[in-house]
Amino acid sequence: MPAEIGPVHQASLKIVVQTATFNEAASIASLLTSIGDVLPSARILVIDDESPDGTGTIVTGIAATNPQIHLLQRHGQRGLGSAILDGLHYARDLKADISVYLDADFSHDPADIPRLLDALQSAAPNDAPYDIAIGSRRVPGGRTLGWPPTRHLASWLVCSFTRWILGVPVKDASGGFRAIRLTCLDNLDLTGIAEGYAFQEDFLWRAHRAGVRMIEVPITFTNRTEGNSKADFAEMLRSVAALLRIAWKTWLGH
Repeated sequence: MPAEIGPVHQASLKIVVQTATFNEAASIASLLTSIGDVLPSARILVIDDESPDGTGTIVTGIAATNPQIHLLQRHGQRGLGSAILDGLHYARDLKADISVYLDADFSHDPADIPRLLDALQSAAPNDAPYDIAIGSRRVPGGRTLGWPPTRHLASWLVCSFTRWILGVPVKDASGGFRAIRLTCLDNLDLTGIAEGYAFQEDFLWRAHRAGVRMIEVPITFTNRTEGNSKADFAEMLRSVAALLRIAWKTWLGH
């Protein structure tokens, strides 16, 4: 049976679940099915950067018989961050209240989506609902499976840098599994935001500075078993440079 979503279900909020893809043909059909099983009323958006393996074609075929599925086909490989941001704007155009984004390779379990949605409805310290729920590997109950030690170290360094140098009060700032109340975008200046993987930290940095309320929800992250990671060495260097620029702005008070 489909999962109930507590207060979110009762409030009948409009939800879009989005995923950015580049060469995810091996998993995309199963992912769309899994999301639909968990949230039958949600719209599902795939943002594809002209995947050579035909990911977009697969989604087009599924969407032809399922009006809940949407494809945003972009031209060229333009980066994860810009894909997420385009997806958030697309979700607003669909008049959604909440957008959830997750990886397309089953690193994030679609069955955890209702837990993130429920967390948005819980009370923040100021008795208002949260604006962002983060699927977190670094709070009690969260964990990561299948990573080599070097990747654990890199992730720890990035998350520690974001928490202690950038001043963002979360333990897992680099994860790509989040539920966002779309009204919070009204308060964010997204000019010049990082377009690659550093988008995750940059977005939370801007959200925190704007007073956006955030909560972390423990999840299990499972390293992909299909396809290849897009986080190559060049992207890592771009992300490091982006984080250093944010640190410069943080300490200059910009």
